[in-house]
Amino acid sequence: MAFAVAPDYDRLSRLLAGVELAPSPAEAQGMLCGLLALHLPDPLERWQAQLLLATPAAESNSSSEWGLEPVIDAAAAPAPIDLTFQGRKTSAAGHAEAHACCDDPSHDHAGAHAGYPADVNADADADERSAALEQLAAWTQSAIGPTSLSFDLLLPPEDRLLQERAHAVLDWVRGLLFGLALGGLDREQLLGQAAEAFDDLVELTRMDLDAIVEGDADEQALTEIVEFLRVAAMLIREDRAKALLDERDRQVAEMGMH
Repeated sequence: MAFAVAPDYDRLSRLLAGVELAPSPAEAQGMLCGLLALHLPDPLERWQAQLLLATPAAESNSSSEWGLEPVIDAAAAPAPIDLTFQGRKTSAAGHAEAHACCDDPSHDHAGAHAGYPADVNADADADERSAALEQLAAWTQSAIGPTSLSFDLLLPPEDRLLQERAHAVLDWVRGLLFGLALGGLDREQLLGQAAEAFDDLVELTRMDLDAIVEGDADEQALTEIVEFLRVAAMLIREDRAKALLDERDRQVAEMGMH
């Protein structure tokens, strides 16, 4: 049975702080969406193993750091760009413009999550954490299913400061890209809008959080970015589904020739 209610962001944040990677809930969901987008046979097992470091991610071609080396060509990096919210047009309808890949942004967890409660219990109950992750997985899978046209991102409540919510959005993007890398995605496998969306996702990892100010302009920009992330994840998922069907048809055709 699918969970109709989203996991509590703060509770899940406290529970995830008890694991070595200490990802934010947004990051954890983004990673899961990346794995689900690839239609792997064991996405949940890979996801939990990576989150809890139960097994090494040997199949992923990724480094041991929480980074994006597998999916970003650093040699093709453009000059630094300013991705502040002000003036940024990153709506769902405006992502068709292709962008060059950016350099590899390392993810500093200590800095990224410095604003989280300091009195988190590092020995949080493993059963409670496992149950919370199962709830997140079920809620996310239900939302991103084949009949879904959109789905909700797990982000801090809207009454939180814009800076905190923007940080979570950036975490979600990095988690999504890491999940895609963990599942073995090669950027060159993507076609059309999915490829363009991927490039925009990579560019978003360079968002200038320090330039964000509380106000209607940046609030609207964040809303548009969240909507774009929904569209981008679905585009990549649909692209991979079509690729799998095409490969299956090709194999069937080859078998018929023998």
